[in-house]
Amino acid sequence: MRPILFLLLLVLSSSGAGAASFETTFEASAGRKTPTYVQTVDWLVQVAAASPHLSYGSFGTSPQGRALPLVVADNHGRFSAEEHRERGDGAVVLLVQACIHAGESSGKDAGMLLLQEMATDPDAAAALLENVTLVFIPIFNVDGHERFGPYNRINQNGPEEMGWRVTSQNLNLNRDYLKADTPEMRAWLALFNAWQPDFFIDIHSTDGADYQYPLTYGLEVHGSMDPQLTEWTAGYRDRMEAAMEEAGLPMAPYVSFKDWHDPRSGLTTWVAGPRFSQGYTAIRNRPGLLIETHMLKDYPTRVEAARRLWRETMRDLNREARSLRRSIRAAEERTASAAFRAEPFALTWEGTDSHRPFAFRGVAYEKVKSEITGGDWFRFHGDRPENWTVEMYDEMKPGRTVALPEGYIVPAQWTDIIDRLRWHGVRGTVLEEPVKVKVRTHRFRNARWRERPYEGHHPVNFEMEDLEETRTFPAGSVLVDMNQPAARVAAHLLEPEGPDSMVRWGYLDAIFERVEYVESYVIEDMIREMVAADPGLLDELEEKKAADPDFAADPWAIRYWFYEKTPYFDPRVGIDPVGRIFDRQALDRHFYMGKSVKNGEKSRKTDKNSINP
Repeated sequence: MRPILFLLLLVLSSSGAGAASFETTFEASAGRKTPTYVQTVDWLVQVAAASPHLSYGSFGTSPQGRALPLVVADNHGRFSAEEHRERGDGAVVLLVQACIHAGESSGKDAGMLLLQEMATDPDAAAALLENVTLVFIPIFNVDGHERFGPYNRINQNGPEEMGWRVTSQNLNLNRDYLKADTPEMRAWLALFNAWQPDFFIDIHSTDGADYQYPLTYGLEVHGSMDPQLTEWTAGYRDRMEAAMEEAGLPMAPYVSFKDWHDPRSGLTTWVAGPRFSQGYTAIRNRPGLLIETHMLKDYPTRVEAARRLWRETMRDLNREARSLRRSIRAAEERTASAAFRAEPFALTWEGTDSHRPFAFRGVAYEKVKSEITGGDWFRFHGDRPENWTVEMYDEMKPGRTVALPEGYIVPAQWTDIIDRLRWHGVRGTVLEEPVKVKVRTHRFRNARWRERPYEGHHPVNFEMEDLEETRTFPAGSVLVDMNQPAARVAAHLLEPEGPDSMVRWGYLDAIFERVEYVESYVIEDMIREMVAADPGLLDELEEKKAADPDFAADPWAIRYWFYEKTPYFDPRVGIDPVGRIFDRQALDRHFYMGKSVKNGEKSRKTDKNSINP
């Protein structure tokens, strides 16, 4: 359907009583404009007030003081998470967000059209909301949205003006899901924990090459979720591909090209990490759909593609509500089980060399040598569709894996980590007395920080070795028992090798610092005493010099080599403060059967002695 014809039909179909007052900025401009924050909120307030199916509110406040808007749609007028839980009839919660990158506004306008349909057509509302409660965030990045202008998305074909990619703090919300630095993300996590949505949609507009598809999609179907939930998600994918094909809006997986901008070079996909939206919902045992409307398609086409896939998803969830809820329950039960901890846990995933033929709907293009820059670039001809068979590399295998413990214990002083456990809904028990317990941990060496900042941090790489020690944890420390549905989240936060771990992001940088030093006039005399007592140290020194010329040429490096062998050197430098308890009986004995927590095992169920009880 041509974009303008679509708009005319949409306006005509909604031209009944009262519909004129619900005309959107998108419609009034024939698809050229998207509304500002104030225009969006005013419209949402108006349409929600006129419909018994809709409720408008907010779920937080941005750094610049704007409310984060939220619309809930429900057949029964139960517009809070508490009321939904009380309903108890098996209805699923669909969480949809738009404008996390505020220049990518197609999801906001698609959502407003769906809300308009629900407000003006009671039969459509009843059908779409039969077994679904919709929770909709029309603008997530509200401050970035109001950095409004025509020059914010150089690669994008409309609308005339749009918001900015990042927040007012210059942070990318779609890199913040696990580290949760921003107040917007902390509000989102509170919303997620309250509603516990069953399905999630995040709507973007892509960059990249040209092709025929009005949108591409991302789904975690490569092994990173529980097998039963992965199977359900793959079935949903197949149903949506068929529905969108029938609607004349074909879609394909969101991919990269083996050679940038060159589709014929082969297509590659990936497993999203937990810093990204659909990667995060995967570790919360929830399917997440990433929609990437194609930035070179005109804006009405992008809005219609997002609206249609969203609407088809609601229809599918109404039919498949029970099967989805069963799959989620099975995934949560398995994640909280000993069987889950008995298997290696993949913190990262990587592609294999395996590939298969894939029918790709591209457009004609040519590689051009620039006479000005000297580089190659690609010129696409969107009016000349071409269909090819290319190689798809979409088989994934675990990368870095770890053995999961029965529980983690975080010392009381590391409040940034404890806060994040709380924000992510990870359950933990707060110790009321010090506890001495054997744990496994790590010693880090050769830490190297990223030179340029990334998302407000200088992420760190390191080498590490395992060690086991008996350590006393102070009162106020938090025990995270891995017998819980949030075990995947806890592992990604607390296992150092995770791509978004607290160590990687720099929340434990202080442990790498040596804070006591030695003067040359002290250590030089000590060196002579040490060599006299142990002449073999000179042989070790010569081996070290031979292997490391930089070390051999640095007197202070040599002095500190000796200093580390004295009892004055801090033995805690570079040691991970988080302990891992692998002995289930020891965990139960120390934390649930003795006096280390109030009232023994009952302490896990009391607000006073728990986080996220």
